[in-house]
Amino acid sequence: MALLAESLVEEWLNRRGFFTIRGVKHGVNEVDLLGIRKRTDDSLEGWHVEVQVSFRPVSYIANLTNDIAGKDGKRRSKTSAKARTSEEVEVCAQEWVRGKFLTDKKRRVRERLWPRISWLYHFVHAVVRDDSELAVFRDLGVECHPFSSVLSELLQGTKEGFSGSAGGDIAEIVGYYKNHTPKP
Repeated sequence: MALLAESLVEEWLNRRGFFTIRGVKHGVNEVDLLGIRKRTDDSLEGWHVEVQVSFRPVSYIANLTNDIAGKDGKRRSKTSAKARTSEEVEVCAQEWVRGKFLTDKKRRVRERLWPRISWLYHFVHAVVRDDSELAVFRDLGVECHPFSSVLSELLQGTKEGFSGSAGGDIAEIVGYYKNHTPKP
């Protein structure tokens, strides 16, 4: 699922005029997508995009921090689906944003690829267990995009950008299905 979702998000970015690189590795970590395009004033705009698409989420987007997982002497799994307090959601979501976008390693990767560009942070998601995680992400400057909006925009066709990734073929299949499904 992750590969398909990333392919469609890459196509979405390409159609918005972005040149993209997917799956940039740095150590054991990875950046899902980096995109760059020219603005109307000829300056460059950079997007760092993380994609996590689940249609039946069992747990939260953000893992538990080490402190919270070991709280009260009880060791919980970092991916525990047990209900969290609003404070736990906030702390874990803040740590997720830091780990996905703000570490020195990730900054250096972006800087090495495209120096002297300020980056905007984006997150594409489908169904989430707790919308308050998205609110924390937004408060920290991450723009959140529902996967349904990405698909809807893809089905509208190419506007200003170009089509070039494997996601273009997938988008055409989805569009064909949408337009040729018999009405009941």
